[in-house]
Amino acid sequence: PGPPGCAPRRRAERLRAVGVRTLADLGCGLGADALAAARAGIQVYGVEADPVTAAMAAANADAAGLAELVTIECGDATAFDVRRVDGVFCDPARRKAGTGRRIFDPNAYSPPWDFVTGLAERVPYTVVKVAPGLDHALIPAGAEAEWVSVDGDLVEAALWCGRLAEVPRRATLLRGDLPHVLTGAGDAEAAVGAVRRFVLDPDPAVVRAHLVAELAGELDATLADPSIAYLYTDAPARTPFGRCLEVTDVLPFSLKRLRALLRDRRVGRVEILKRGSALEPEKLRRELKLAGDAAASLVLTRVAGAPTVLICRPVPA
Repeated sequence: PGPPGCAPRRRAERLRAVGVRTLADLGCGLGADALAAARAGIQVYGVEADPVTAAMAAANADAAGLAELVTIECGDATAFDVRRVDGVFCDPARRKAGTGRRIFDPNAYSPPWDFVTGLAERVPYTVVKVAPGLDHALIPAGAEAEWVSVDGDLVEAALWCGRLAEVPRRATLLRGDLPHVLTGAGDAEAAVGAVRRFVLDPDPAVVRAHLVAELAGELDATLADPSIAYLYTDAPARTPFGRCLEVTDVLPFSLKRLRALLRDRRVGRVEILKRGSALEPEKLRRELKLAGDAAASLVLTRVAGAPTVLICRPVPA
C-alpha cells in the first residue's frame, strides 16, 4: 500500500474521507494512484492513451488483487463520461511523447490544461497533480494549491478543487511517517528588518506555496529583503518548516575579504546556500581556495537590495 506519507496513499485517504466512492483516473499511467484509491475502497476507472502502459496498469491491478475495483481502458481521457463518477484525479502528461522533452505550455499538456481545469466545474471532487514550478496565475479560482516536500526535497504539487478545497495554499512536509502542514492565503507579506542573530532557510514547499509570511508570523521573524525568502530571528527557530543557522558575520559581498576571513579562521569546508544571488556556488568554492580543518556555512543573499554574505554555523537540532 505504500508508506503513510506516500503521495498516492495520501490522496486516496483524503478522497475517501470526503466520501468519494467512484473515481476516474484520467491519464492513469502505470496505475499508482488508481491502486492506492482502490486500496482505500474506491471504485476506479482508469484511462490511459498509450496501449502498452494501459496493459501494464491493468496487469498491476490484477497482480495486486484489485481487478474488481480497478477498470483500465485505453483511450482519450477527454472522452471519458465523468458523469459516471463523483471524483476525478488527473495527472496530465508534461513531457512530449517519444522524446521525453519537458512541455512548458500548459495547453500542450495531455490532456490540455483548459480541459483539466474545467473538470472542477463538472465533478464535485477533482484533484490535479501539477509540476511544483506551476505559475500561481494558473491556479483556478477557489482551488487549494498544495506543495509537498519529502525530507527537504520538493517533489510535487496538487490542486484540490471543488468541495475538496479547504484553504487557498498548503505546504505539506513529509519527514518519515509524520506530515507537517502549514496553510494560509498565500498573499500575505512579512515584515522587513535588519539581519538578526539567526537565519532560517524555509523548506521549499513553504516558499513555493507563498507561505513565508505565515511562517514568519509563527516565529516572530522578519525578512532582511522583501524579495528574499530567508527569515531572521533573535532566538533559534525550532520548527520543522525550515533549517536554522546562527549568524556569526554579515559582510557586503567581497571575494577578497571573504577569502581572507575564512583563511584567518582556518575554514577548509563550507556549505553554500543562496537566494537572490547570481554567484555559482561551485565556482565560488574554487575561488575561495579553502585550507584548514574548520567548517562554516555561507549564505549568499541580498540585504536591503545589496549583495551580502552571511557566515553561519548550524544550530543543534
